[in-house]
Amino acid sequence: MFKRQNRLPRGVGFYNSNFFSTPFFVLKVKGNGLIVNRFGIVVSKKIDKRSTVRNKIKRIFRSILIDLNKDIISGQDMLFIVKKEILNKTNNKIDLQIRGVLEKARLINRLK
Repeated sequence: MFKRQNRLPRGVGFYNSNFFSTPFFVLKVKGNGLIVNRFGIVVSKKIDKRSTVRNKIKRIFRSILIDLNKDIISGQDMLFIVKKEILNKTNNKIDLQIRGVLEKARLINRLK
């Protein structure tokens, strides 16, 4: 679970944000003017009707983002909108996609 300061609150608009698309998800990024990063993960019922599957996807994303947060440039709001292609993918493939898109967005300080 993210700390409260790292959770993206409801109602934050991403109107003039940067947009990055991968086969597994869409990432919307904008600056927030704070010293912390805030993350939001959207997994709709179109992905899977079962809440257990949707929650598992969110847990995978959260664990990867918690590990990467120390390497990400501070002061960003990030919204991950998951696509249906994420089903039956391994954690390593998802991790590589997230790292790749953050590197493409120039949000990562250094890669491991």
